[in-house]
Amino acid sequence: MTNPGTRTAGSGDPVVSVRDLSITFASMDGDVHAVKNLSFEVPAGGALGIVGESGSGKSVTSLALMGLHRGSKARMSGGLTVAGVDVVSAPDSRIRAMRGNDIAMVFQDPMSSLHPQYTIGNQLIEAYRTHRPKASAAEAKARSIDALERVGIPEPAKRINSYPHEFSGGMRQRVLIAMGLVCEPKVLLADEPTTALDVTVQAQILDLLDDLRQDLGMSLILVSHDLAVVAGSVDEVLVMKKGEAVERGDVRSVLSSPEHPYTRSLLAAVPRVEVSRAQRRAEVRADRAAAQQAAPQAEATPKGSVKDSGSGVAKGELLLSVTDVRQKFKVRGGMFGRTTDFYAVDGVSFDLYQGETLGIVGESGSGKSTLSRMVMRLLQPTEGSIVFEGNDITRLPERKLRPLRRDIQMIFQNPYSSLNPRLTVGDSIGTALRVQGEGDGKLIKRKVQELLERVGLEANHYNRFPHAFSGGQRQRIAIARALILNPKLVICDEPVSALDVSTQDQVLRLLSELQDDFDLTLIFVAHDLAVVRQVSDRVAVMRKGKVVEMGDGDAVYENPQHDYTKQLLAAAPILDPDEAKRQRSARQQLRKQVSAVV
Repeated sequence: MTNPGTRTAGSGDPVVSVRDLSITFASMDGDVHAVKNLSFEVPAGGALGIVGESGSGKSVTSLALMGLHRGSKARMSGGLTVAGVDVVSAPDSRIRAMRGNDIAMVFQDPMSSLHPQYTIGNQLIEAYRTHRPKASAAEAKARSIDALERVGIPEPAKRINSYPHEFSGGMRQRVLIAMGLVCEPKVLLADEPTTALDVTVQAQILDLLDDLRQDLGMSLILVSHDLAVVAGSVDEVLVMKKGEAVERGDVRSVLSSPEHPYTRSLLAAVPRVEVSRAQRRAEVRADRAAAQQAAPQAEATPKGSVKDSGSGVAKGELLLSVTDVRQKFKVRGGMFGRTTDFYAVDGVSFDLYQGETLGIVGESGSGKSTLSRMVMRLLQPTEGSIVFEGNDITRLPERKLRPLRRDIQMIFQNPYSSLNPRLTVGDSIGTALRVQGEGDGKLIKRKVQELLERVGLEANHYNRFPHAFSGGQRQRIAIARALILNPKLVICDEPVSALDVSTQDQVLRLLSELQDDFDLTLIFVAHDLAVVRQVSDRVAVMRKGKVVEMGDGDAVYENPQHDYTKQLLAAAPILDPDEAKRQRSARQQLRKQVSAVV
């Protein structure tokens, strides 16, 4: 482990210096030691990646660097200096002056960080004039337009008058970065800036941060749960676990020869595009067999028919047939305020067989989630047909859809918003049985408790509320809710995108085991190509409402035919820092060529 004082980039005094920092919060269950004796430095122009699972203390550390624990009940000790300012002891006026000028922060969720009722320009101008009170409105506007242009917002002089909802997720994140840069800080602190973004937008944001770091000579602190995200963007990596630094060093050394078992476990959990479904399933089954051997007294889990783990999974009977479906929405904004037609899904067809997993991958706005909701019949297709088990369900009225709900279930993206906070876990899972006509309360409770244990929770969790569980545990609850009716088809809509890599790996393993045990057929929707490959027999690549490529999972990844598929694969994050930088350089050259043509 590198000594905390070691510098690998920049020169002169460190712009950020943390010495034996400890942060403690009081709770009803006693003190929570969120950060323990943490030390590190970031030189001027250097880049540090802080990596760890949820609860590791990385975001608490980020907030401390911004002085955001001041005035709270948090107890802090140790040294914390940013651009020569002692964040622990400096007066509030000095800390306010430091924020934005010396260090700026880019938060994870751009939609909740931007005010929906104010234009982008109003928010940028306010940020600038807060830190430059003598600046005129005209100067503030000019600086705001310049900041938008710097982060790649097209037509910044026009878009400065737009509202946040008029931007895509990636564009909103660029606006947040522009807001952080408007006063040209010495340090940019990016806390999970790409977690909710698809791979191409993620690559664009990481490329942008690297460009800005080089152009402005600023330092970068990149906080993430994913080592692949930081691999090509930082000089050093600091790995945190339960508030402590367990490993720190040059990014190449840490990723190629990790010393701590926790770092090795994080690396092992990162999904990789080169790992096939067959390899993944073989690994999961081997681990499961080893665990059962180690605990022979454990009750055996009842199993359904286990399928061949190779890429050519034996097909069962035809379960679902989707033919030329289209989904049209009316969009305002045409000439003279007229509405225009927009096809979110445009002529998609596929068949799905019993026991198979179809992965649907694409960027935000590609139509993949709309398609999944059409199959679920949460949306009625504008055109085309959906046939499930030989029955046309395309236009079934709502009263006839209730029996279908037993056979087709969905696992949603966000485990925090997909559970009712006022219902206990037992009630959330058991409601589906009651809706389907089961009136025996004792039977419902027994079935729910059995399923809770099967998804890796405990039977006594039945009466707990969602707030008592972590994100990964909540997603396990959501999976149990989807399985309580023994469905034939489960649609997984971005089920792991909100989870850190370790928890994501656990949930994916669980889904693989449950598919074997319950003989499930899956549609797996995601923007993460590595995740999709590891779970899918076949893969459909969607762009602008159409399927541009579909085929055997390994074939699509190893020999992509469509340029868009190749583009997605090229944007996927990789763990080799040198290769990541070579790919970034290639993307930069391509952008320059495109700009020259334009």
